[in-house]
Amino acid sequence: MTTIQNNKKGGSMIEILVVIAIIATTLTSLLGLISFSLKITTLTRQTSQANNIAKGIMEQVRNFRDGTNWNTDGLGTLITDTNYYVQKSGSPPKWQLFQGTKTINNFTQKVIFGDVMRNENDDIVISGGTNNPDTKKITATVSWEEKGTAHQIELVTYLTNWR
Repeated sequence: MTTIQNNKKGGSMIEILVVIAIIATTLTSLLGLISFSLKITTLTRQTSQANNIAKGIMEQVRNFRDGTNWNTDGLGTLITDTNYYVQKSGSPPKWQLFQGTKTINNFTQKVIFGDVMRNENDDIVISGGTNNPDTKKITATVSWEEKGTAHQIELVTYLTNWR
């Protein structure tokens, strides 16, 4: 009879070790899922923030256009395919464009202006049309780095010389 009791004690020990292994595996998987969830939440928050910054840049460029003369000191005078950033300046303060990029809180901002081509139907085309000096392609880009990985949001719109 003593032999049977000793085997039961050994069996209980194996059962306990199996339960501990199952719990450890479950906890490891759960911690991995929590870590992945936190990374996704952080990236989603940063992407939303970058998108809002890019929308703000577009609105600032519209305000710049509305406060200037297209061909004298406005969008018609800018160098195409060059990085600019928007900032309030002057007295009274108004939106101004400066060459280069601007970084605030790990988000690098830039806006690029491009020429626009139109076909005979006055539709915007990538190539094969004629340059329309009263329309500019505006590309607002916000980029950031998170844990060694580069991310970027880019918004594109077209603005015209509406005056």
